Amino acid sequence: MARQKLTVVAPAYNEVEGIEPFVKSLLEVLDSLPYDSTVLLVNDGATDGTGEVLDRLHAAHPGRITVLHLSRNFGHQAALTAGMDHADGDAVICMDADLQHPPSLIPELVERWQQGFDIVQAVRRQTANVGWMKNLTSRAFYAAINFLSKTHIEPNGCDFRLLSRPVVEVFRKELRERDRFVRGLVSWVGFRTSFIEFDASPRYAGESKYSFRKMLSFARTGLISFSKMPLKVAVFFGFSVSLLSLSYGVFAVFAYIFLSKQVIPGWASTILVGTFLGGCQLLFLGLIGEYIATIFDEIKGRPLYIVAREQRAATGRAESAAVDGNADTLRSQQP
Repeated sequence: MARQKLTVVAPAYNEVEGIEPFVKSLLEVLDSLPYDSTVLLVNDGATDGTGEVLDRLHAAHPGRITVLHLSRNFGHQAALTAGMDHADGDAVICMDADLQHPPSLIPELVERWQQGFDIVQAVRRQTANVGWMKNLTSRAFYAAINFLSKTHIEPNGCDFRLLSRPVVEVFRKELRERDRFVRGLVSWVGFRTSFIEFDASPRYAGESKYSFRKMLSFARTGLISFSKMPLKVAVFFGFSVSLLSLSYGVFAVFAYIFLSKQVIPGWASTILVGTFLGGCQLLFLGLIGEYIATIFDEIKGRPLYIVAREQRAATGRAESAAVDGNADTLRSQQP
């Protein structure tokens, strides 16, 4: 009987200094396990020479390493999806290529998989060299999304996880939405899940590619993808403000008739009410616009990513190279 196979998926964007140490450490761990294994590295439109390093790694390990070169930078979630779509293992391990996700944790992930769990999610206890502001905003985000959404997302969960083949097939064939929040989708599918805590190390080299603006966009995607509650809050808030305005109108009539000597004429109340209501209208129009923008992206039906070039490991299974019913890849002819 053929041995089970593991595929490790790692997106890489401008990781030229750290990608080789990452792959070396990863292969050492995989070689210690009694499974066939391959590594699938996704070049997410890197501009610093990462693509050339990935080509060298494939040439050095042609039977172990597959490289996908995306046509441009599509973002971490899209690159992660590309790797999952092309992975052919019985279990797929997703992780970052900056060594903050320790390869040494992989044997424990695999052990939980062998115990019958379809999803084994790594959860950060703490991250080295991360300031209090990022920790605070992270806790606030998870508290907000778990309050507003029916899908519980594990706080401090990350994109370091093991997925069984049935879960990967659900992602390949069913979950093709454009605004992707993979952490939420992993929770939403509902397979048997186990959690493993770990301490994240500092980045091996370079800086995080998630700027404050990208983190805000990531949070926006998560909230809109998994909760309609902001729209319901807008309706409730609008109703409450209307009720308060009506109450103020009744009070104004009462004051004019019975308390005319105590009423001080002026523009303050008029300006305050007008600007408050105007601000609320703009705020909620913007909120509705975010949902409409998400719908617009879905209607256009563009692919999640485009593969410009693929260098597949010699042992890969050809049938998993394409996603059924979804033209997400554009392949170059290889000599």
